[in-house]
Amino acid sequence: MSTYKLYYFNARGRAEVARIIFAQAGVKYEDIRFQKEEWMSKYKAESPFGRSPYLEVDGTKVAGSLNIARYLGEKFGLAGKDNLGNAVLGGASDYIADIGAHLAKMFGVSDEEKAKMAAEFKDKTVPQMFPVIQKHVKDGHVVGSGGKLSWVDIQAYFLFDIISKDFGVNLTDYPELQKLVDGVASEPNIKKWIESRPKTDF
Repeated sequence: MSTYKLYYFNARGRAEVARIIFAQAGVKYEDIRFQKEEWMSKYKAESPFGRSPYLEVDGTKVAGSLNIARYLGEKFGLAGKDNLGNAVLGGASDYIADIGAHLAKMFGVSDEEKAKMAAEFKDKTVPQMFPVIQKHVKDGHVVGSGGKLSWVDIQAYFLFDIISKDFGVNLTDYPELQKLVDGVASEPNIKKWIESRPKTDF
């Protein structure tokens, strides 16, 4: 049986999708969390490209948050129904990541600038991008998985849950997205993880 070590800061951030996948799959792993000082003094030099998160599988290091999520999804049966399904899921994943990139720009800016960017996101980005991704969600799942839970569902859940709770976006205006968020959060293993995971600022 393979051994897994996931390395990231003590935050949900870019590692949380992988953690949720592990939870759903019921697979044990080492959730290695570090502070900024430890990252700079130790883990940065050990990571494949000097970035986090990274995953170690039986001694081999894998980089990239979405690449890790894709690998784990395929490994644990949370992927497409076939290769074409995986490609369809991958396209949706890229689009979801593009939505998330708008939020990433808000880190490290002043409160005034963040408020301005958040308002622009809610007023412009959401009505532009949410209807597009909703077309690729059916019965609570991103199209491509054959109607079962996939790693892209988990990616979408993580992002849209943040957007609805922290940015005041009403997902009831996008019923398929709301159904996806509610469905993923109600999965027993995921629900247990959400309720028991370490409390962090982000």
